[in-house]
Amino acid sequence: MMEESALFEGERVGLFHYRVTAEGWQSLLQQNVRTMALLAFWADEEWATALFLLKGEQPLLLSTAVVQGRYQAVSHYFPAAQWGERIARDLWGVEAWSALDDSPALDDGSWSLTAPLSANPLPVSEGGGQPLPRCKVEPSRTSVPGLLGVDYVLAEGVMQQVDVQISAGHRGVLSRLIGLTPQEAMPLVARISASGFVAHPLAFVRALEQAESRRIDPRERDRRLILLEVERLGLHLFDMAQTAHQAGAGLLASLCDHARECLAKRCMDHGLSRRLTDSISLEGLSGVEAIIPFAQAVVQGLAPRLEQIKQLARLFEGRLKNVATVPTDLAWDYALGGVTGRASGRYLDMRYMDEGVRPQAMKSAGRHEGDAWARNRQRLAESEESLRILECITAGYGQESDQQAVPRTDEGLGVAEGARGDVWYHVVLKEGRLANVQIRDPLMPLLAVLGAVLEGQEPEGLSLALVSLGLSPAGVAL
Repeated sequence: MMEESALFEGERVGLFHYRVTAEGWQSLLQQNVRTMALLAFWADEEWATALFLLKGEQPLLLSTAVVQGRYQAVSHYFPAAQWGERIARDLWGVEAWSALDDSPALDDGSWSLTAPLSANPLPVSEGGGQPLPRCKVEPSRTSVPGLLGVDYVLAEGVMQQVDVQISAGHRGVLSRLIGLTPQEAMPLVARISASGFVAHPLAFVRALEQAESRRIDPRERDRRLILLEVERLGLHLFDMAQTAHQAGAGLLASLCDHARECLAKRCMDHGLSRRLTDSISLEGLSGVEAIIPFAQAVVQGLAPRLEQIKQLARLFEGRLKNVATVPTDLAWDYALGGVTGRASGRYLDMRYMDEGVRPQAMKSAGRHEGDAWARNRQRLAESEESLRILECITAGYGQESDQQAVPRTDEGLGVAEGARGDVWYHVVLKEGRLANVQIRDPLMPLLAVLGAVLEGQEPEGLSLALVSLGLSPAGVAL
């Protein structure tokens, strides 16, 4: 239905990608605001692009031309687009008509150039940069990994008008990726975020394989699925440990830390890095047979520890009730994924779309309460689920599938369901190099609702609220 409209209005340029006129762009946004979910938005000097998810979890990329540095804002219809619009304004100097927010997202006032990725960046005169206001909680002092600043107004003992900043974490990743070969880009992609040492490069590789119409060996496919589940276990244990620590549950935090260390040792014992860095490769078929004893060792080592954690967690659950509650309507309206979305009633898991998925092992139901208690329960359930998935994959390792080949377009869209949500990569190749690459980290939509979620919380509970949400700004401050 939506795809037919896009075909009628514009030009198909990729497997899921259509370009439309400015009139078609606005019409499609107006008419379909309730029929599709916005996952991400980005823009450069030429095109503004929105990534949507349609019914049946089918992705759709819509682009419209940027004319004289301007385009019709998506945030007017889909508020989750506001961070992408702000980032595009900082990096490329393009502006969105009727945007919800046009304040800087990455430019903290210290940049020497305005619109540094544009064809004609302009130098900033001395003293011309406008520094962002200082936060009440500076980026280096928050409890989350990475640099996330939080500002608020204190009213009757609780936080109001909450604002967040990620500019301190900006590293210029996108500018460094453009022009590289995929092989040259892999080490950088593999280190974009510690919350996705597997998920980020896997989404990137899947986008490349679609762009080049490459099929992978079923054994390598299953190896990647195993690594993704092991990463999920490690990050869930980390987030549970951080949450327990902030809630004053030291023994529970210690159990989670020890289980995570056990997992890291299993990785090292089987020739992998502790956090699975550089475990995803472009070539594939690297250590595919060794992955089976590794998966078996993970199950044997983690199963009894998870049972201990589950029993002890019940004693401290009361401390997590009503902390940083994400309402179900926000989860749906902003397409929140991962634990945060599933604990708030939006049960969407892109693993069901993976080739070689073992749905019989995926039995963890989503929750709806939306608070830190529900997120912790969801992490425990998904950790047990990951062990079942590992057992299923090892039992039927390398089984063939009937996936059809797609035509080569030199443009690809890849997704991987990471521990904190769905990671998406859109790549465009030209003469074997990255002509364009855009990244959707699951924190992006969460940033748009974070202020609303934190409002009404006491400042003393800020650290607990942030770690319970599993925040890591590195994947957005690119």
